[in-house]
Amino acid sequence: MSQQIPIQFSELFQLTSLPGISPNTITFSTVSMQSDKFICIRDVINEAKVINIVEVETQKLTTNKVNAESAIMNPSTKVLALRAGNTLQIYNLEMKTKMKQYTMNEPILYWCWVNASTLAIVTKGSVYHWSMEGNEDPKKVFDKHTNFEGATIINYRVDKSEKWLLLIGLKRTDTGFMQGVMQLYSVEKGATQAIEGHAAAFMEYRLSPTYTTTLICIAANTQQGGKLFVMEVPGPKPADAPKMQRRVTQIPFPVNTDFPVAMQVSEKHGIIYLITKTGFLFLYEASTATLIYKNRISAETIFVTAPYGATNGLIGINKSGQVLSVSIDDSTIIPFLTESNAQLAIQIASYANLGGADDLYIRQFNQFVQQGDVQNAVKVAATSPQGILRTQETIQKLRRISIQPGQKNPLSVYFQTIIETGKLNTFESVELAQIVLQKPQGVNYIEKLMNEDKIEGSETLGDIIQPYNPDLALKIYLKGQAHDKIIDNLLRVGDFERVLAYCDKVNYDPDYLYLFRKLVQINRDAAVKFAARVYETKPGFIDPNTIVDIFVQGQMIKQATAFLLEILKEDKEEDAELQTRLLDINLMYSPVQVADSILGQNMFSHYNKQHVAQLCEKVGLYQRALENYSSLADRKRVIVNTQYLNAEWLVNFFGNNLSQEETLICLRELLQNNIRQNLNLVVEVAHKYSNELGPNELIRMFEDFHSFDGIFYYLSGVVDELQDADLVFKYIESAVKIGQLPEVERITRENDVYDSVKVKEFLKSSGLKNQTPLINVCDKHGFVEELVHYLYSNKLNQYIDSYIKTRNPLKTPNVIGALLDVDASEDYITGLLMSVGNMCPIEPLVAEVEKRNRLKLLRPWLEARVNEGTEEPAAHNAIAKIYIDTNNNPDQFLRENQYYDSRVVGKYCEKRDPHLSFIAYERGQCDEEIVHVTTANSMFKQLARYLVRRQNDNLWRLVLDEENEHRRQIIDQVVQTALPECQDADEVSSTVRAFMAADLPNELIELLEQIVLHGNSNFKTNKSLQNLLILTAIKADPDRVKGYLEKLDQYDGPDIAQIAIEKGLYEEAFYIYNKFDLHEDAIGVLIRNIGDIDRATDFADNIATPSVWSLLGNAQLNATPPLIAEAIESLMKANDSNTYRQVITAAEQGGYYTELIRYLLMARQQTQDSFIDTELIYSYAKCSEQDEGSNSLADLEDFISSPNTAQILAVGERCFDEGMYEASRILFSHINNYSRLASALIKLGRYREAVAAATKANSIKTWKEVMVACIEAKDFRYAQSCGLNIIIHADELDDLIFYYESRGYFDEVIALLEKGLGIEGAHKGIFTSLAILYAKYKSEKMMDHIQRYYRRCFIQKLLGACEQNELWAELCFLYRHSDEYDLAVRTMIDHPVEAWDHNTFTETIRQVVNMELHYRSIQFYLDEHPQHVIDLLQVLTPNLDHERVAREVEKTGDLPLIKEYLEVVQDNNLPAVNDALHKLYIEEEDYETLRNSIEQFRNFDQIVLAKKLEKHELLEFRRISAWMYRINKKYAESISLSKQDKLYQDAMDTAAESQDRDISEDLLRFFVENKLNACFAACLYNCYSFIRPDVALELAWRNNIQDMVMPFMIQVLREYTNKVDKLGEKQEAAAANANHNAFQPDEMQSEYSDPSVYYSAAGYPSEHMGPPPMGGGYYDQGGQGSGFINF
Repeated sequence: MSQQIPIQFSELFQLTSLPGISPNTITFSTVSMQSDKFICIRDVINEAKVINIVEVETQKLTTNKVNAESAIMNPSTKVLALRAGNTLQIYNLEMKTKMKQYTMNEPILYWCWVNASTLAIVTKGSVYHWSMEGNEDPKKVFDKHTNFEGATIINYRVDKSEKWLLLIGLKRTDTGFMQGVMQLYSVEKGATQAIEGHAAAFMEYRLSPTYTTTLICIAANTQQGGKLFVMEVPGPKPADAPKMQRRVTQIPFPVNTDFPVAMQVSEKHGIIYLITKTGFLFLYEASTATLIYKNRISAETIFVTAPYGATNGLIGINKSGQVLSVSIDDSTIIPFLTESNAQLAIQIASYANLGGADDLYIRQFNQFVQQGDVQNAVKVAATSPQGILRTQETIQKLRRISIQPGQKNPLSVYFQTIIETGKLNTFESVELAQIVLQKPQGVNYIEKLMNEDKIEGSETLGDIIQPYNPDLALKIYLKGQAHDKIIDNLLRVGDFERVLAYCDKVNYDPDYLYLFRKLVQINRDAAVKFAARVYETKPGFIDPNTIVDIFVQGQMIKQATAFLLEILKEDKEEDAELQTRLLDINLMYSPVQVADSILGQNMFSHYNKQHVAQLCEKVGLYQRALENYSSLADRKRVIVNTQYLNAEWLVNFFGNNLSQEETLICLRELLQNNIRQNLNLVVEVAHKYSNELGPNELIRMFEDFHSFDGIFYYLSGVVDELQDADLVFKYIESAVKIGQLPEVERITRENDVYDSVKVKEFLKSSGLKNQTPLINVCDKHGFVEELVHYLYSNKLNQYIDSYIKTRNPLKTPNVIGALLDVDASEDYITGLLMSVGNMCPIEPLVAEVEKRNRLKLLRPWLEARVNEGTEEPAAHNAIAKIYIDTNNNPDQFLRENQYYDSRVVGKYCEKRDPHLSFIAYERGQCDEEIVHVTTANSMFKQLARYLVRRQNDNLWRLVLDEENEHRRQIIDQVVQTALPECQDADEVSSTVRAFMAADLPNELIELLEQIVLHGNSNFKTNKSLQNLLILTAIKADPDRVKGYLEKLDQYDGPDIAQIAIEKGLYEEAFYIYNKFDLHEDAIGVLIRNIGDIDRATDFADNIATPSVWSLLGNAQLNATPPLIAEAIESLMKANDSNTYRQVITAAEQGGYYTELIRYLLMARQQTQDSFIDTELIYSYAKCSEQDEGSNSLADLEDFISSPNTAQILAVGERCFDEGMYEASRILFSHINNYSRLASALIKLGRYREAVAAATKANSIKTWKEVMVACIEAKDFRYAQSCGLNIIIHADELDDLIFYYESRGYFDEVIALLEKGLGIEGAHKGIFTSLAILYAKYKSEKMMDHIQRYYRRCFIQKLLGACEQNELWAELCFLYRHSDEYDLAVRTMIDHPVEAWDHNTFTETIRQVVNMELHYRSIQFYLDEHPQHVIDLLQVLTPNLDHERVAREVEKTGDLPLIKEYLEVVQDNNLPAVNDALHKLYIEEEDYETLRNSIEQFRNFDQIVLAKKLEKHELLEFRRISAWMYRINKKYAESISLSKQDKLYQDAMDTAAESQDRDISEDLLRFFVENKLNACFAACLYNCYSFIRPDVALELAWRNNIQDMVMPFMIQVLREYTNKVDKLGEKQEAAAANANHNAFQPDEMQSEYSDPSVYYSAAGYPSEHMGPPPMGGGYYDQGGQGSGFINF
């Protein structure tokens, strides 16, 4: 089996490795992950709450201080949702804004993002959806089901259409089992359904190429085991839509307590990812619910997951902070499944378009073709993943299928199937077109398919269609991206726009300048757009200057302008030259309005401003010139043309373009040039930029030109904003100078900045006829007295009258005071006052006059005001003072007048008459003043009466303070005088409260006894006073309480009793409760406070009411030690079952099960609770355990057979855990829980029945449990029955075998597996494990087993077992059948005795790709099996490095063994091979074969071999050495060796071949010296061309052998004679040619003479001459001729 797994699993990163992330923050409640983009982690740092946001892709960490309890990031954008309490907020982190906020009316239990724009909110009772868009509040979607009571919400899922909603939660049952609860809600139907499950997901699943359905997948671990449910969600669907069968399959959880915590889906693969609490991953194929893979991926719980879009997998976080990624491995899943479930592999490969199942598809296709099953063959080909069968070969195969009668053409079926389900590829489209176009209307059919996107475009297809429909061909070219064809067609019709669009679309770049020139001739405006677009989208393909030149040369200024405007929109610095050129063109060739418009839009900023400004100035665009000039001189020159400049623009120009200094210079230039014309402009500039230029500088400028008008008009615009008093004064001064008195009056009235003293003195000195400005200044700045003195002294009384009558009557008091100071007459003053009347303020007037001790002066005026009905206290205070001083019946006035100020008048009277002062203070309730004046004057009786009537707690607190030295006198007067006179209960109550607050209990008790016991009848029956008396006694004198309780009847008994309990007066409290018939409270005092259970029991017997018995029973239950039996008896008398849980707990702890059964039988009559029935069953079981002879188990069976609501499973588990196996057996049997029944039967030792129960349970866990028990009991027959049901589950097989092996039961486990080979569902694991057991314990069976079943074994597992147990032959067999040929060969080499076989070895070595192993194999054969080495080499020859083989074998001395191989491979002419063979030939003295080898294969070091052979003892080998020297041009060595062996002919041949004169002449001398005359003559013949004649003649003459040299000399003379003759002929021909040219006519001769003529005449070759004649007899530079006549 392949070691590859079908998933890719990795740790993306570790959260705790990020800075600031603590391991303590990695919990379900603090970490949220709504998608694969962001992770939110809540933390508290230095008591501040923070939200850490981690971007998954980059691991970038962002920390935000947010006071929130929960935070979740939007799944796709940087939007953060926060929750604090019931308040929800949504923030956009990128824009840093709050988007929405809402406060829910009930607590939020869970929330999450449904999609990128919707939040789901789960409260205690309902589920809401809150849209992020708009201003809508959360909308309730549905109400929660009751099964969520007590559950924790862990997830909320919504399908793609948002029509199905699923709420998921967990809750722990009474038995501790973690139960999953779900609620499925249909939005369309408004219906809900409760489901048991732990994790779920919706999936969009493609049932056919044209139909996709929505699946709901639910996983759960119930009491009956793990289950996975997959089904379509209900709803309408098309009639022809396929249907999927509902699937239910078991989930093999590793432990019972494990359960699903997360589910995600891969819609690409149609696979479900299931994560469990213990960190296991389960992969299921969705449509079949088939388990694909299972493994543990995390040791910690993965508590949050999300889809991982990058891999179509999931991303999750476990408790240790690991961020994990799990996804399907597209490269391994199909091979992985192929070994175990080929059909599923094909299904997934087709669904997800994956490779890996190619062989399966091809095999299926070929099989269907052979069977003639066209439909299925076509279906396989059309749906093959990655189009592996949609090839030309497939079409050819279908074409070769013979068509049966009534059967459609296979190709037609093939094409039709693909068109219905998908799209034809390129060659399929071409093939179909060639067939269809042969028929009428074929091109229309192709066009239809083209419009439906059912065919693939290509240039070939377009060429086929072109003759039929050019437009359709163009579409096909376009689809097939045949760029040249498309452009060619579009150019043909002149559609350049579409050419450009197409080039942009397909990123193709033709010659754009050529296209532009063509387009200019057709459509100028279109050419502009074309050029601009190319320039912008294809930088560098066209030069904008070239485009502009073409336009300008063609007088197309408008188009040039449009082009430049289009490409210069972005105002880039690098476009400065083009910007300048644009403006230059339009200023020179276009109307000035064009350039003015361009400059006015401020589109450009990088052009040559100086150049453009000069052009603008020339054409009269002074405004644009000013905008572009930068030097002050240029601007001064242009700016004076104000008559041509827009005033508003010019004003703005000063502020935007000029500095302060430049502005002032230009303004002075304007004033100096034409002050009358430019003053308004200068003033406007000064006004607008006053702050920047400085008012002082501007004032100085106007003053330099003596322009008070300029100063006034300038300051009139800014005076209201000025904060400089001097400038405001300048404004007032200039206004006075130019006669603007209304403005002077306004500014003095409204402005607050000017220097009032300076302005006042200026106005006084100006002598204005109208004193209004002066009055404004004095009135505003408090110079009224000075103003009155100035006006009165200057006899301007009319302004005084006008001032207080019409201007400011409120200043009348100041005016009257000033007039009194200047001794004005009283008549004038009185008349003035009376004329002002009620417009004068009273209080200031009274103060001014009273300050001067002239108050009586105001009496007439004041009485007039009173008569008018004024209620102003000041007037009445003044009248009261006047009446008191004049003794005008003040008592009556003070009592009757309602408007005077009591404190003012009282204070005024204190030293004059305390009685009047008390009257005034009492009238105004001036408490502190009354206390002061009465105590100071010993008026305690008046004070006591006032205190009782006042009923003011603060006042009482003041006078009853311990620090008050007069407290005793006041208390005496209150008790003796004020209270006896009082008839008002409220006044009495207030006084009593005051005494209580002052902590005067003794005085209070005496007071209350006097009132309550001895006072009038109204007070004797007063409940409040009775309560107060008793409470005061409780607090101050508890001994009196009992007496008061007996004498009084109107007090509040329950409240008094409660206070008595708090003060420890329990008997008094019991007396009160009993007196008021509050029996429950009375017995409560006996139980809780007095603690006398016996007395309480007696009291209950006397009262005999259920409520009293109930309280007593609970008390007995909670007593220490508890009185359980008595408590149960009391509660039964009370018929009270409310505390049944507490009773059950206490009874079980005390073992009172008999009493408990009676109580529970009573309780279940009143309360329907499964807990009661459950505990009743448990009590029956415990009674049976306590008393084995009782009938409790029979009662138990009767009870569970009757209607009940007990949790029988839970109580059965409880009984089982406590060893009550018989009771648990009864319970498990009743509920048909066969798995637990089997467990109970095991404990009871009833194995046969346990096996039967396990059969019904059919659970792996149960089978294992029963098997283990049977093994421990050594009952192997039943153990085997169990084991057969276990081993069919591959995941359990290893544990089973380990269990048997660890106990030494080897034969038994082998027998089990041998029997398991024949059962239905036998898998590879069984065959593999049996083989391993054979290897360990019965090796003799191993080979036979693997030979029969190796295809059904996991070979990789067997390899280790064979190696460990040294089964080398079997190991070699397995290596060969798992394609591990290298290892098979190594095994045979390492263990030849057990594993080697020659045929097997040669067959295996062919498959080995490791070349080193080939060479090792050769050495192995040389060492162990030399007789077969040639066979091996023949097998390996195509793959060997023959030189290496030769070298390595030569080292071992085994070359003779491989001679045959070397001769075969010598055709490759390899040096090492040649050397090896030469060595063999030399050793064998086979010189002929050696010479032949050297002649044919010369790729070796020939000199080395020659040296080796030159000393060989055999002549032929030495001759070969000489020959090798010769062919390697070592002529001297070759001749020397030939002379040594007297091989003179060889020596002469070598000298002739060398073509070396010295070598030839040396050999000639050797022959002469050794008297070898014949050889001398022969050498002259052989070396004729290389021997000089004089040398040959001299040697012959000296040695008297002239005859021998004579033939040589004859030939030499013959050659020389021929050469001389030829030279003579050439000279004669040249002379004749020269004479012929000399006699030519003059007019026929050219002035130019070809030098070659003279060169030829001189005997030199010319370039106009032909080559020398071939075979000529003259010698060349080497002295070499054509040879001589043979002799």
